[in-house]
Amino acid sequence: MQRLLALVLLLLVAPATCALVVESDAGEASTRAPEPDPGWANIGRRSGYPAIYLGNGWVITARHVGVGDVVLSGVTHHALPESAIRLGKGDGPPTADLVVFRIEPSPDLPALPIRPTPPEVGDRALLIGAGCNRGEQTSWNGKTGWTWGPISTLRWGTNQVALVGIDVRAGDNVTPSFAVRFDPNGTRFEAQAAMGDSGGAVFIPRNGRYELAGILIAIAGFPGQPPNTAMYGNFSTAADLSVFGPSLAALVHPR
Repeated sequence: MQRLLALVLLLLVAPATCALVVESDAGEASTRAPEPDPGWANIGRRSGYPAIYLGNGWVITARHVGVGDVVLSGVTHHALPESAIRLGKGDGPPTADLVVFRIEPSPDLPALPIRPTPPEVGDRALLIGAGCNRGEQTSWNGKTGWTWGPISTLRWGTNQVALVGIDVRAGDNVTPSFAVRFDPNGTRFEAQAAMGDSGGAVFIPRNGRYELAGILIAIAGFPGQPPNTAMYGNFSTAADLSVFGPSLAALVHPR
């Protein structure tokens, strides 16, 4: 991935800036639950950024977003900071850009199914983030794409898995991840993450139902790419939750 795109950016900026850019500009259709619904009501906002309710009182988001109160369907659920757990791979120290924590009161929502196996290249993906409208079409250095629009809201889009088995490194974070690529002839609602989208959800269907497969943590753009743009060929990267499946299952479904 570093060979293709040298610039990797965490998706953390002021909440008022944009996030998910949907090529088709589906308008209000992409701000309501898609059909079939993978778990739209479980996607909350943590200080403007996405945070996902897993079940049994537990929430997950990007570690660089951090722990805090979460709003789900207009209701504020208070974070319990002492419950926070940073996730890690295997027996080593926790290093992933992921944090889980409890909230109270526990919302009356079903637990989300977490994908137990890594995604494969070509898998269909549905992204949900604290998104914004698509802006104006733009071009740069022989490449085309879109500027980020001004309005921030919960929004969904689609893509396909393009890279698997990668590590996204930022600061002391090393996160097992996969990535989707923003393509001009991609899916019907082709989407690219952008600044402000950290903690967003990536769902992938398996055996006839959607499973939570990833958490958006970073984007990869071209060297010198103008700011606030989504150019075709950019990547959105997501933490691979299959790596952390046993740890998450122990929290959401304790024995």
